Amino acid sequence: MKTSELSHRNDYKRYVVGIDLGTTNSAVSYADLTHIDTQSAGAGIGNEIKVFKVPQLTGPGEFSLVPVLPSFLYIPGKYDVAGNALKHPWKKENDLFAGVFAREHGAQVPSRLVSSAKSWLCHSRADREAPILPWGSQNVDKISPVKATSEYLRHIRKAWNHFIKDEDLFLENQFTVITVPASFDEAAREYTLKAAREAGFSKNITLLEEPLAAFYAWVTRHEHDWQSHVKADDLILVCDVGGGTTDFTLISLKEAEGSPRFERVAVGDHLILGGDNIDLTLARYVASKFTQKAHLTPDQWKTLSYKCRAAKEKLLLDSDENGDENRVRIVLRGEGRSLIANTLSADLEKEELEDILCQGFFPEVEPSLVNCEKSGKAIAEFGLPYEQEPAITRHIGWFLERHRESVKATLGKEPIPDHILFNGGSLKPSVFQNKIRAAIGKWFSCENQALPTVLDNRDPDLSVALGASYYGLVKQGIGVRVGSGSPRSYYIGIASDNARNKTCDATCEKIMCVVERGLDEGSLIALPEMEFDVVTNQPVLFSMFSSSFRSGDKSGDILEVDDSLTPLPPLKTIIKFGKKGESKRIPVKIEAEYTEMGTLAMWCRSNVSSHRWTLQFQLREPQVGEAGESEIYDDDTVNNVRNLLTDAFSGSADNARLSSVVKNIEKLVETKRNKWPLSFLRSVADHLIENVGWRQNSPEHEIRWLNLTGFCVRPGFGDAFDESRMPKLWKVYLQRSLFPKAKQNAVEWWIFCRRIAGGLTAGQQRQFFQDVSSYLLANNGAGKKVPKQEMTEVWMAAANMERLLIKDKIALSKKLIPQLKPGKTPHQMFWALSRIGARELLYGSVDRVVPAQEVERWTKRLMKISWTPKDQVATALAQILRKTGDRTRDVSQGMIQIIVPWFEQRQAPKKSLDMIQTVVPIESADEASIFGESLPQGLILRHPPKLLGP
Repeated sequence: MKTSELSHRNDYKRYVVGIDLGTTNSAVSYADLTHIDTQSAGAGIGNEIKVFKVPQLTGPGEFSLVPVLPSFLYIPGKYDVAGNALKHPWKKENDLFAGVFAREHGAQVPSRLVSSAKSWLCHSRADREAPILPWGSQNVDKISPVKATSEYLRHIRKAWNHFIKDEDLFLENQFTVITVPASFDEAAREYTLKAAREAGFSKNITLLEEPLAAFYAWVTRHEHDWQSHVKADDLILVCDVGGGTTDFTLISLKEAEGSPRFERVAVGDHLILGGDNIDLTLARYVASKFTQKAHLTPDQWKTLSYKCRAAKEKLLLDSDENGDENRVRIVLRGEGRSLIANTLSADLEKEELEDILCQGFFPEVEPSLVNCEKSGKAIAEFGLPYEQEPAITRHIGWFLERHRESVKATLGKEPIPDHILFNGGSLKPSVFQNKIRAAIGKWFSCENQALPTVLDNRDPDLSVALGASYYGLVKQGIGVRVGSGSPRSYYIGIASDNARNKTCDATCEKIMCVVERGLDEGSLIALPEMEFDVVTNQPVLFSMFSSSFRSGDKSGDILEVDDSLTPLPPLKTIIKFGKKGESKRIPVKIEAEYTEMGTLAMWCRSNVSSHRWTLQFQLREPQVGEAGESEIYDDDTVNNVRNLLTDAFSGSADNARLSSVVKNIEKLVETKRNKWPLSFLRSVADHLIENVGWRQNSPEHEIRWLNLTGFCVRPGFGDAFDESRMPKLWKVYLQRSLFPKAKQNAVEWWIFCRRIAGGLTAGQQRQFFQDVSSYLLANNGAGKKVPKQEMTEVWMAAANMERLLIKDKIALSKKLIPQLKPGKTPHQMFWALSRIGARELLYGSVDRVVPAQEVERWTKRLMKISWTPKDQVATALAQILRKTGDRTRDVSQGMIQIIVPWFEQRQAPKKSLDMIQTVVPIESADEASIFGESLPQGLILRHPPKLLGP
């Protein structure tokens, strides 16, 4: 397409801009469409793609043009850096700054340095819109991963606009492509788009997978001679190991209607494994070489990691770039008054570095069919869920094995790559490229001559950005296109006929393929032959799955749920229908689009009207529970139980019938209440919530209503509709107990609050805290007088509020600890302390864990008391000191060395000793004791598995 033709389009943009939003470095490239026409395209349009050197602070008051923008953000303190030293050529809304100076200065003050924000965007156990970065820092104004990402993009946008001047040519008005890891799920993609919008970009951002962008960069260099490098049916492995993630993509060259065409065959799954892991490994090694043994603080570990990264980059430069330098001295200063005395230093030698990387990350491994996902992930080091298996070569082998059938179906041969394109800073050294080639040879027993050849990549730091711009040109109809489309297939859960009264949740056994793998961007899908019923005028959720390696599934296919599928955040909406707002079922069709932006959009279209409702991915809350049950009661049984409840709670019912309501339900369903399945529990809860007025009839009515409703809703999450139940229960909370002077009613009220705590928002939990502060935090003799049993339940309810601010948890601890007396304190009070100071939260975001230094003070205070054997102080301390593998949450090794003998003297259980010394996953059997009571049948909490290695 000629530029003259492009300029007459209503959506004409002069520039195509590619942004590599990297974990360690970000880069920008662009192409001016006014310089590209048929003639220049014939000479090679890759020559028209330029690198935008990003202006940034490179020192105090020093502004320079640099090819990349380091993805580091510094949050200045009041007296940290002089204000005039941070001045930018454009107007800024705050003092935050990104780039070279942020990285270099932040290495000395790591508590104020935000890094790896991109990895946090895909951390499902963290609230990615909460101010949690810099992770583990105290007394610093923090920002969210989304905010940090938007700051990098905002810097790029303002830098571009400062030089362009012309508003029509501002970056937000151009065709922009932003790259993301191929393994990013829909939630991480949506958060990336949200960050772009917050940075001032238009909604029409296009997302492109990084490995594909790297391949497009290779195409730009070989537009006219790629046939001399690649032939038909060749298999190309793009291996991209960046600062935070590792991505694999398979591409083949196919003959299509007499014309060769590059086609993407497969993409890899999510791997948080890259340069950050290498830096942490090097930091542990260098720390072991310090002549003076010291227990490093989290900030010192961060500084050491940053220094190891710089040393790694220096030592791994090609010999002609760094001469004969084979050693870098790493110096770590002390902290506080011992700044000079505790300075530590050690040398990192090039031979040691290469040996560590070759043995740990790029070893030649034996072939294995073990699914890498079964090894799980572990929350390690600085809060991120890194892969347990560090060997990148093993992940490559698993990836190729997993796509063996796809390669055979497409090319008719084994999944042995003919070529490899290496990308990412971690793969610059040829020694690691050769190790990967050798590892593939060993895995498939190949001779040397059969090893894959290496496709050239002259500048891995810029290739993804350059490829993104080339892809932008392809979207304008210019250049060589790689057939890509959706990197994975998408599926929606469907309920069976006997469960059509509710939207399918995680219990569904059937799925329907909605988007088939390889579907082109911009494709609208209609499934007219498939009809569904949805419930109107209330929130509904649709479970979603994806697969990056299933092939042959077509839109509309009905399939069984199996291990080849990856659960996604559910899609949700409220189907508002009719003027009366009544809840009823209506028939709908599902429509979907794989958008031009590279994201999935879905709708419900009514079969009885012109309405269409958007389905949105549920991004706000991480999924902390999975529901799966083998038993579902039939509708007749459920209706009989509802009738039983109505009869028992009716105003004319006698107390005997009311008090025996649970036993009668157990008899009717022939199952004890602790074995009731989750779906049945929520059905009972819904009937009780619909008839909340029953609790007004008498104190006994309220007691039974609070007890049974709380029991059926516990733990406040886990079912697809819990989010819609909680606002109704919050209204109950705001009304308080209707019979507060009745002793048992008061007790049952606080039990009810504890049971629904997990479903309350952070704001609601904060209000609860404020409501009870007048007597939980009152000074001795002041405040409301509360009976001892009731006060115990209040403490347990407050302790179960995991979303409370850290300062509120500390305030609670200061009042609770003095109340713990040897031989006199109920075990529930020790439980409350263990929940307030827990290292591993059960449903709350990881940023709400009380700092390690604080719980160490609690521990030392408790150790001074002479406890009796019946006091459960050791059990409580085991949860407070539990090892997670995250340096920012774990207590110091010095504390562990003190507490272990103390535990042994008190003959604490071996399990408690293990928990504070090694990473022990929370097992199902432990959840009841941690939560305070058993979880519903079928609800399984997901916890980080055991961390392997040091």
